[in-house]
Amino acid sequence: MSSVLEEALAFTLGNEGGYVNHPADPGGATNFGIIQKNLAKWNADHPELGFPASVRDLTLDQARTIYRSEYWRWDAIGDPAIAIKLFDIGVNCGTGTSIRLLQKAINLLVNPPIDADGKLGPATLGAANAQPPEALMQAICQAQKDHYQSLVASDPSQAVFLKGWLNRAARIPEVVHGI
Repeated sequence: MSSVLEEALAFTLGNEGGYVNHPADPGGATNFGIIQKNLAKWNADHPELGFPASVRDLTLDQARTIYRSEYWRWDAIGDPAIAIKLFDIGVNCGTGTSIRLLQKAINLLVNPPIDADGKLGPATLGAANAQPPEALMQAICQAQKDHYQSLVASDPSQAVFLKGWLNRAARIPEVVHGI
């Protein structure tokens, strides 16, 4: 496994923590960032692995297995810090959202814009890798912040999470090992 993925796991687990079942969280019970619905889907797809039925009983190693398989999409991103940030957004918001936020971030930096379709194709990857990493990181952080604020604007019950989300949006991974 790549050292970038290991660093992404460490970064994201630092944001996620352990078991939580907040009544305002539409995702419901969560452990290590894995929601109950995603664990149930995983178990239906991989019954041979014998993962627990409840996220409450999920181990850290089991969460890592799910992350590696279901959330890591970033090998073609040239800058490791960008890859880690996108992985973290994908865990928090879904991988489709992380791709759309990357596309929105790119569109803050380029003209003409690319299509923000949530697909990680060659146009998105090429545009992402062509940007100066520091500028792209700042644009991703801004797109992430805007996303969280729009979530709260459309559903005020989510305001309880906004401070933590904005802190998460501001966090920039420090890459230790590189690629």
